[in-house]
Amino acid sequence: MSSGEMIDHLIDIVNGEAQPESEDLEHRTTRRYEHDAAIGFVQMTPSGVKSIPTVMCVISRYMLHVGHEGAVLMRRSNGTKVILGVRVVHCNYIGEMKHQSGYEFIDLPVQFTMDDFRDEQGNMIRLDAPGLAA
Repeated sequence: MSSGEMIDHLIDIVNGEAQPESEDLEHRTTRRYEHDAAIGFVQMTPSGVKSIPTVMCVISRYMLHVGHEGAVLMRRSNGTKVILGVRVVHCNYIGEMKHQSGYEFIDLPVQFTMDDFRDEQGNMIRLDAPGLAA
């Protein structure tokens, strides 16, 4: 399975459209998937306030708060974009002004739509802009 197909399969599992294959299962309660591409992220505080849309990698310059829920924007291998619900499960400073963050996939909070990933001018944030790699 190619990297793009693995990400598509993960998105389908999170959305309840597919089941993990038996060989996908680990001793962990969830499967780890490598994703070597940028994602869009909008965080929601416990009081319901949303952050501005941010393009980030799991290793990024942004400190996230454990327990906060949000949404990530990902691109399938065919180029279509999808948003998935996440909860921040850890965020550690790793040096050089970078943080390593971990997410748990959850049901997409109803407050989030694709419009949350638009910048101040109404443009959808780019996941392929130069210089996004950590």
